[in-house]
Amino acid sequence: MDQPAQTRHFALEELLPREPVQLDQEKIRECVQDQVILVTGAAGSIGAELCRQIARFRPSALVAFDVAETPLFYLERELKAAFPELALFAELGSVTQPETLCRVMRTHKPAIVYHAAAYKHVPVLENQIYAAIENNIFGTWNVAEAAIQSGVSGFVLISSDKAVAPSSVMGATKRAAELIVRALHCESGTSFSAVRFGNVLGSAGSVVPIFEQQIAAGGPVTLTDPEMYRYFMTAPEAAQLVLQAFAMGAGGEIFTLDMGEPVRILDLAQTMIRLNGREPGKDILIECTGVRPGEKLMEQLNRQDERMVPTSHEMIRSFAATSTFSVRQIRSILDELQIALSRENARHAMTMLKKLVPDYIQEQKGSHALPFQLDDVHPKSAESTVWMEI
Repeated sequence: MDQPAQTRHFALEELLPREPVQLDQEKIRECVQDQVILVTGAAGSIGAELCRQIARFRPSALVAFDVAETPLFYLERELKAAFPELALFAELGSVTQPETLCRVMRTHKPAIVYHAAAYKHVPVLENQIYAAIENNIFGTWNVAEAAIQSGVSGFVLISSDKAVAPSSVMGATKRAAELIVRALHCESGTSFSAVRFGNVLGSAGSVVPIFEQQIAAGGPVTLTDPEMYRYFMTAPEAAQLVLQAFAMGAGGEIFTLDMGEPVRILDLAQTMIRLNGREPGKDILIECTGVRPGEKLMEQLNRQDERMVPTSHEMIRSFAATSTFSVRQIRSILDELQIALSRENARHAMTMLKKLVPDYIQEQKGSHALPFQLDDVHPKSAESTVWMEI
């Protein structure tokens, strides 16, 4: 039990309790081929997969925009090797820099923008509210405004199931981003839509690579609660859903993939241990560390006030987004948020975030379960556990 385990490589699809969804490749091709496409957050897990998928459909040019220099360098090398005929432009910059965004869009004149840039780690952002607001809310506003000014025809926001009835700063900022693009869709010539993801198997910092590392080290495998469930999808499913959303949408919608039943994280951990030829609880221990601030045991894919609209694909759901905010009202709240950030006034920032996202319920600190181990239910030291994004 103390010896490092010899892990084996397996397809991430083996962890899905369903068959991967096949999307309409031809419809995607019709929208992407011969178009200039810009992807923000292009060097991240989702953004990079999105770039790979877009490159397959032969755009006239692909603009990969990211603030992370080294990952962007490696993405550029990968894409140039795999798609030597692709007109690829790697642009270094942050979504918090409006002037840079406007310059890049003026230069390349994209027809479609896929906005994947965001901070995503729930426990990190609980203690980094300024960064979360700056990147996820103002970043979305900046990209959207630059897109409108540049005459972009279509804009797709990558959102999260954590934006539904949010209990975390991350979820609240992603819901705010949804509200921003909804308001701009109603008052601009650009078609805005959003796609809500479940958890993407194997994405950076997510549960699967962390479980793999823990299994390789001989355990223990740590998870937060034995009754925590999540919806899962593969990276190709996620990227193709984003592309399909623009291809089938009229604008203003929020799209999700029918991901089947949610997966219990404990079952996922046990499956991964067994796929590596080990026995859970015997060869590899599983420890539970307690639900972290901002986390839910179960996520939702849509709000109660969102009406489902049929789509041309049986596995894609579309929800008619609702919003009580105009662009003028959002601008007013964002002005107050900017003041809060400039003064480092967390209380004011949280007040304005809740004004923008009224159903955001902030968790009370100190209300989370103590860590314990599944086999003996004895508390474990919180300092010895590894936090992970699920």
